[in-house]
This record gives sequence, C-alpha cells and structure tokens, in this order.
Amino acid sequence: MPITSASTVGKSAVLPKSGLRKFGKALFWFVAVCLVLEVGLRAFGYGSYVIYRPDQRLLWVPMPGQHRVTEINHAAETISPQGFRYREVLTHEHPGIYRMFAFGDSVTMGWGVNDDSTYSAQLEKLLNSQDCSGTKFQMISAGVNAYPQALAVERLKMVLEDGYQPNAVILAFSFNTGFERLADLQGAERQKLLRRVELKSVARRIALYNFLIEGVLRNLVYYRIREKLMLGTWDTAGAAPNLPASHYLKELQSAKDTADAHHVQMIMLLLGTKGEFYPAHPYQKAMFEFARENNIPILNMMEVMKSQNQDEVYMDPAHPTPVGQALIAQNLLPLVRGLGSYSAACQAGPTNNAAVSSTATKPIATRP
Repeated sequence: MPITSASTVGKSAVLPKSGLRKFGKALFWFVAVCLVLEVGLRAFGYGSYVIYRPDQRLLWVPMPGQHRVTEINHAAETISPQGFRYREVLTHEHPGIYRMFAFGDSVTMGWGVNDDSTYSAQLEKLLNSQDCSGTKFQMISAGVNAYPQALAVERLKMVLEDGYQPNAVILAFSFNTGFERLADLQGAERQKLLRRVELKSVARRIALYNFLIEGVLRNLVYYRIREKLMLGTWDTAGAAPNLPASHYLKELQSAKDTADAHHVQMIMLLLGTKGEFYPAHPYQKAMFEFARENNIPILNMMEVMKSQNQDEVYMDPAHPTPVGQALIAQNLLPLVRGLGSYSAACQAGPTNNAAVSSTATKPIATRP
C-alpha cells in the first residue's frame, strides 16, 4: 500500500486556496478595469443614450423627459415630457398655433443629428420664418428608432386619439421593412418581446454596453453586411421575405382613415437609401401609388437626392446628414404651404387657427 508523505498532503491542501486567491485577484482587477472604463466612457457620452420602455400597444417608446445624446456623433437629443423629440410641452388646445407631427423611423427621429438638425426642427424654423399673420408653427418629431411602418401608423393613431389635435401630419417611409411582423405579435410572443425591451432599457444605461454592443459590434456587423443591403430597406438579400405589399397598403389605408376621421390633412414622405434614385422596394412603390390614387401630397426624396453628392447627404446607407435633413425640410415646405389647413390658418390669423377652441391650456398627460 503506497504511503503519502506529509509534504504531499500539505501541497495538495494548499493548491485550492492558491487557485481561489488567483481567481479572486483576477476578478478584482476585471471589475476594477470595468469600473474605470465605465467612468471614462461616460465622459465621452456613452451611457447617455435614449432609453426606451415597453408599451403594450407600440411595443417600445422613448421614456419621457430625457436629455440624452444620439448613438452616432453623440449629438444632443431631447425627449419631451410627452415622449416626442421636441423641446416644448404640448397642450390640448393650441390657439394661434399651427401644429404638425411627423411619424416614421430613425430618419424621422433624427439619427445622429442634434435637436435643431432634424427635418422636423428645420421645417418648423422655415415655417416660422414665413409671413403667416403672426401664426406660430409647431413641427413635432414623433419618429421612433427601428419602427416599421405599422408601428409608425399606430403611433399616428394614438397621437390623434390622445387629443394633441394636429392640423396636419407627415407619414414618412420606414426602412425597417423586416419588422412589420412585430406589430402583429400576440400573447406569449408579444410579452417575450416586451421583456426584451425592458432588459435592453437596463443595459442601455451602461456605458460599456453602449460602446461594445451598440458601437464596436454594431460597426463590425454593419461592415460585414453593408454590401448585401438591398435598396429601400435595412434588409439583406438573405433576409426573410417581407409581408406582401397588400399588408403594407392596409396600414397606409388605416392611417388615412384615421386622419380623415379627425379632419387632419396628411403628407407622405417617400425616402430612399443612399444611391437609390427610384423606388426599388415594393413598399416604396406601394406608398407612391397609394398617395397618387388618394390625392395625398407626397414628397419623393429620391428625386431630390439623386442630384446630390451622396456622401454629403447620407451618413450611412439610410440616415441623412444634417445637410440631407435640411433638404427634406426645404422640399416639404411647399407641400405644407399648399395644404388647405395652412391657407386657412394664415387667413384666419393667430386667434382662430387652432383645431379647437382655446378654453384650456393644460399639458397633455403622458400615458402610463
């Protein structure tokens, strides 16, 4: 029978303690480095991105009352107490004010540009520089990052139902065509998505997450797929097929019916991707034809952008630079001025151009 020496027993007993000590030391330094990086990255804007909360109807919406920075360029991004990218608090009644909302995806929300450079903000500035009998113009961005057209339309409906009483609305094309199915999720699948939104809202508060996942990893994925992106969408050639255009047309019809029911005029904004000079995606073609058949004013930005230096007007395949956003605003201006509600507001003067009477000016409460 082999005999184990006392020295061997002692060494084997010491090894686990030594291993634990090394592990603890490594863990300490890992946490210390992470904390240093977290603090350091916050000085450069990381950890200050807009937070989204789950919403049973809209799936995700910006949390109200935020002063943040954009994911790209870290430009100032203000979310109003009512959840829009807008600085002012809105009231139900708006005597002397001609109010408009824009609905869409990250282009409309203003990806990578500051509060004053979104096409909504620039259009508001242009409208307020016009001679219109002292009328004040409000142009509110209700766009939300990653929204497909279905959710943009649903938010349009909610704004009209909630009593914001716009005089006109702009419905912009959404490039998130592959997300159209999300709006139709029901039951357990919908709740699973809402839980993911909740988890991401926690993660987005962490600077390291912003830098590594939404910065470094996003750029790596983008550079890998950028040559595979199809015109008019964020989809790649290998992505699952989009829902048929007939489904998309139902969303547009729903938006029109809701606007008509609230006596609100609509403008459609047909956007294109970098280097896209004609409607290449079936949804783009559907929006253009729908607007023409229903006599809805539509701005085809592909016609405008094709004569521009693409690197000056786009910061990536879909998102306009401040110069590109300004071009959208400049070309929307004549369409807005051509609306009957605009003419009526300018002729009526500052006291009678609101959608309703001026009996109250209480701020509209934010939905829970």
